[in-house]
Amino acid sequence: MTEQVIAAPERWQRAAGVELLGQVSGSGLNHSTFLVRRPDGQVVQLSELLHCIVAHASSPLGADELADRVSQAYGRELDAEGLHLLATSKLEPLGLLEVPGTAVLVDAPTATPLLALRAKATVVPRRAVERLSFLLKPLYAPPIVVLACLGLIGLDVRLFVGSDPLAALNDVLMTPTMLLTLFLLMTAGALVHELGHATACRYGGATPGVIGVGIYVVFPAFYTDVTDSYRLSRGGRIRTDLGGLYFHLWWVLAAGIGYLATGSPLLLLLVIMTQLQMAQQLPPTIRLDGYFVLADLAGVPDLFARVGPVFRSLLPGRPTDPRVSELKPLSRRIVTAWVLIVIPFLAGVLVWLAVSLPFVVTSGASAVSVHAQNLAAALAKGQVPEAIISLLGVILLALPVLGSVLILAQAFANLARQLTRRFRPQRTTTARARHVATRAERRRSSRRRTPAHKTALIR
Repeated sequence: MTEQVIAAPERWQRAAGVELLGQVSGSGLNHSTFLVRRPDGQVVQLSELLHCIVAHASSPLGADELADRVSQAYGRELDAEGLHLLATSKLEPLGLLEVPGTAVLVDAPTATPLLALRAKATVVPRRAVERLSFLLKPLYAPPIVVLACLGLIGLDVRLFVGSDPLAALNDVLMTPTMLLTLFLLMTAGALVHELGHATACRYGGATPGVIGVGIYVVFPAFYTDVTDSYRLSRGGRIRTDLGGLYFHLWWVLAAGIGYLATGSPLLLLLVIMTQLQMAQQLPPTIRLDGYFVLADLAGVPDLFARVGPVFRSLLPGRPTDPRVSELKPLSRRIVTAWVLIVIPFLAGVLVWLAVSLPFVVTSGASAVSVHAQNLAAALAKGQVPEAIISLLGVILLALPVLGSVLILAQAFANLARQLTRRFRPQRTTTARARHVATRAERRRSSRRRTPAHKTALIR
């Protein structure tokens, strides 16, 4: 039987819309890593070799010519065969490289973490975000930041000494219009929070994207596209991570000044609720601000993707996973400590959800029924604020129940997916591609040295 030989494509080019974000600054890995962004917004982490291929394929080039350019830029030899294997097994399936005249794969893989936003929609377009962030940049001047923090401390001391939060809470709860206004102000504060991330990104020299809304499990949540902050130093990225809390601080100061001037219980409760909301952002166990601060401190943007490798490496008799050994010592200690905290926490949450789910469903259904009756009565009487409050009550009570079910379902689905991958045979082309990459990197050049190859990883 004659084996059919499939000819390698004559020319390769970077897929349309792929953006090079550059090298990761302050990386916690012991070798250089680079980021690129696909048109769908998915960010892909590449080794220097793979990034070099994508960077030099800005226009259609023959395989021999592209391999020669990559070899010169990379400092180590890569032949046309090796280029073909890396392109077909890694870069083309990721939607980063294409053959001229063919369409990019529409099913390019994307990251699907357990706790991530889905069903995103734009609230503030990119151009408006750029203008607002440019105007608000002066707020990040160090003297202004210090004064704002001192102002918050002074405000909290003043309110602790001379206010009555319980009375304010009672007044707001007993007045439907005030309760509805509080909800709207908290929503506006969440948008201010996102604008803080965008402005911090712009202050550091990067360009923010849109402010949008998505579904976090089942809860609506705002987000800001600050992917371009990967161009910044570690300090610039951490400033971007904390920018939302900083703008929330200004929101608290504005509400506090309003309360001191008017004595409004609504504004007092807004000050308290917003600071509680700020505190909820700090724990790094889920994908909130504290998580991204820890990720940037460690220089590892994909902490949740390291949970499995770190856990397996801690088991007695198991070798250290390559995704653990590639971390710098300090980053490795930070990630390991985080894993030892987050695994028991998430496991406890899942167990609690599984055990309490029947009670949560029963109690939630009863409470929803009561609010639904109140909604019907308010509509019958033409009481619009009361009807809106009842409707919000129905939604806010139903969402946790639905969220608990979806979290458990997704956790079990992820577990089944991991087990399936564990017993799925590896593709020969992937193994050959790794061999070619390793062979190319081991060919020494007198011009420079570069770290070892790293397999492409999707965030």
